[in-house]
Amino acid sequence: MMRRLVRAVIQNATITSGEGLTLKIDPVILRAANILPLEEVEIVHYATGERVTTFAEVAGTGEIISPRGRAGDTISIISWGVMHDGQTLAHTAKIVTLGVGNVVAAIGETAAEASPLSS
Repeated sequence: MMRRLVRAVIQNATITSGEGLTLKIDPVILRAANILPLEEVEIVHYATGERVTTFAEVAGTGEIISPRGRAGDTISIISWGVMHDGQTLAHTAKIVTLGVGNVVAAIGETAAEASPLSS
């Protein structure tokens, strides 16, 4: 069986400009989250809950240019991965938290923990 799991999350990203059809992200942030240019990502808008699927491109330093939203809006960016069941046992998701000016404030990982089903 194949499963779709979160591979990376960029949280607390502040949109610097709302334009275009793709999500453009500072290259340092892309490297921190291990997201490649042209990789599919999902944008989650904090205020409205709207979700938009697009792909990532490289932007300038500190820039987050989103096809939806306005400058100053806060979003999360999610990258998904498809894995076989055996690969999910050791899977961890990269969590990148941004601070003021879209500077990387923290990088962590979270494990996908399976809990036994009780009857």
